[in-house]
Amino acid sequence: MKSFITAASILLSGFALLTEAHVSFRYPCPRRGPYAECPQGDWSLIDYNIRSPLGTHDAIASPMPKWPSSFDGVRPTFQAGQTVSATIDVGAHHLGGSCQWSLSYDNGVTWVVIQDKLLTCMADAVDGSAYSLPFKIPANAPSGNVIVNLMWNNNSGNREFYSTVADIIIQGTNGGTLSGVAPLIANYGPSSPFIQELALANGDYGQALFAARKPITITVPKKALAKRQSKTNRLV
Repeated sequence: MKSFITAASILLSGFALLTEAHVSFRYPCPRRGPYAECPQGDWSLIDYNIRSPLGTHDAIASPMPKWPSSFDGVRPTFQAGQTVSATIDVGAHHLGGSCQWSLSYDNGVTWVVIQDKLLTCMADAVDGSAYSLPFKIPANAPSGNVIVNLMWNNNSGNREFYSTVADIIIQGTNGGTLSGVAPLIANYGPSSPFIQELALANGDYGQALFAARKPITITVPKKALAKRQSKTNRLV
């Protein structure tokens, strides 16, 4: 009985934290997400503060990605070229902001941007609601276990940096390259680029910073395909 009460207290306190936070993937399941869409895992691993920013321009609160892994479970599989109907759990939309979707094939060491929505991303979201925010996987994306990362810089309020990641499988080309730009990581510690609050910046949402992102190409090695063994009858 005592353990049940303790677990229930943890669950309720977690939802209280969620009500104070801002944005996260809901589908695909974010790492250690507290959602029904996620594989059920150890309660002690659930991140009930998953919608909070990773940091502000003053300080870094968490690394990116926040967690090195997620629960055990099946990753959703998507095809190269497919548009994924992602769902975002929005706590506070901060009058929108700038979103960058990126992929990593090396567990978050290297990222390549695959899609942008600058200035107006989630501007029409309703606080406390689920929000549809699709992204398209490049048609030439290599196959593999991949992390998809939605990074967001908010237009209003504290100068914050958000990142929500989900583990997926892409079925595409066996090996190859994926080119794009490295993401802009702004308002994430005092040494990062600074994007001013939109109302104070005369419409400057960091256009020059986004335009200056560096080109990047990632290479995914080709995997050897399993060979089928055939039996042949030999006459002796």
